[in-house]
Amino acid sequence: MWIEIIVAVIGISVAAKILPSFVLMSRFAYPNAKFSAISNAYIKEKEVARLLESKNLEDLKNNVVSRDFVLEGNSAEEIQKSIDRAMVKIIRMAKDDSPPAVRDFYDAYLQRMDGENIKKAIREVMEGKEVGEYVMFSEEGNNLMEKIKRAEREELEEILRKEGFNICLDMSQESIEREIDRVMILRMAEAKMPKSCVKARDKFAGIMVDVINLKTLLRGKHYGKKEIEKNLIEGGWEISEWKMKELLKIDSVAEIISMLEGTSYMPYLRQAITDYEKKGVVALENALDRYMIKAAGEISNECPMGIGPGIRFMVEKEYEARNLKAIAKAIEADMREEAWNVVVVV
Repeated sequence: MWIEIIVAVIGISVAAKILPSFVLMSRFAYPNAKFSAISNAYIKEKEVARLLESKNLEDLKNNVVSRDFVLEGNSAEEIQKSIDRAMVKIIRMAKDDSPPAVRDFYDAYLQRMDGENIKKAIREVMEGKEVGEYVMFSEEGNNLMEKIKRAEREELEEILRKEGFNICLDMSQESIEREIDRVMILRMAEAKMPKSCVKARDKFAGIMVDVINLKTLLRGKHYGKKEIEKNLIEGGWEISEWKMKELLKIDSVAEIISMLEGTSYMPYLRQAITDYEKKGVVALENALDRYMIKAAGEISNECPMGIGPGIRFMVEKEYEARNLKAIAKAIEADMREEAWNVVVVV
């Protein structure tokens, strides 16, 4: 009798611990299957090459056959905005299909995507220009953009501080942009998550910090900039603070890459050395972007029953959108060959 009761209590305790995990995993089954079924054609070299052969923008719009991206407009700018509007729908679809427990993360990802337009708007205000019309991805980003549009230059600093950005207007433009990146990534890293998804979230945010820091370092060394350290972000995944300090002491880009031996970034950068000698630092930045896509795929494999496939899906779609916008601009300007310096393909 007592043994049966004890066994029953143990069984209930085990079920109480395990059942929520199974329920959560089941809620990821549908969205993750959906993400896996959706094509990522526009980060493939063959497909990008096909689109760059388009005779004009109208031809490009006809050549993009996608349920995700419907290109609209008669100019590259109009088409780029239509691509951004498509991205808003894509990420919001991913958020709505996913379990409520991870929707804060999707919201933070949308805010991070607003970062680039926020940077442009700040630059326009500081230069005394009228702020352009931008497609915003999140409600928070849209609210901030409206405040920036209404702001005089002397009001901008206080507005940004109230939004959590430690920005002074006497900072360099690059420092302002890195502060925006830092805050946006921090919001992702602090987004609420089930315990089973925390490692995937942390790894993703940490790799993003590493990639931004390496781009800042390599670009800074390539152009001989001073005080690069001021524009680095804390919290990388593979590159520790002491390692970055060692890299900062070196002026040779090739030597910096060789000192990254043992990291996941080194093989990608090493493969890009020849292109770097021909095209400059953009070749190394593209190599890091290709690694970002690969890393998202690895996170998906490591967390297949959680947020992993969602991270992979968002990253791939973001780079597809970036490629499509670059292709539209290249076709309008008749600079198809130059577009290969900007697009990211795997």
